Amino acid sequence: MLKDLLTTGLYAGIGLVALTKEKAEEIIQELVKKGEVSKEEGKDLLKTLVDRIEQEKKKLQQKIDEQIEIAIKNMNLVRKQEIEELKIKIEELERKIDELKKEV
Repeated sequence: MLKDLLTTGLYAGIGLVALTKEKAEEIIQELVKKGEVSKEEGKDLLKTLVDRIEQEKKKLQQKIDEQIEIAIKNMNLVRKQEIEELKIKIEELERKIDELKKEV
């Protein structure tokens, strides 16, 4: 119960994306020092926080990547992958042209 309350408070008060593992460790150590959680509860809480932070960072990175992709499409920029695909198509066409020249 106390652990859930502390976890909820930490999530709400800190801001998960900005929270680093080191900062989480500091907060947990302070809670252990004050006797608000045991060392074992602190370890569990830290693991939970770090896992949640990583999940949130991944979600944020995915959203950033999506927005970048949308911005690139809106600006009509060509991605490197598209350039590579076009190079392959050009090489295939050049080979076909060379084959056709030999037949003529």
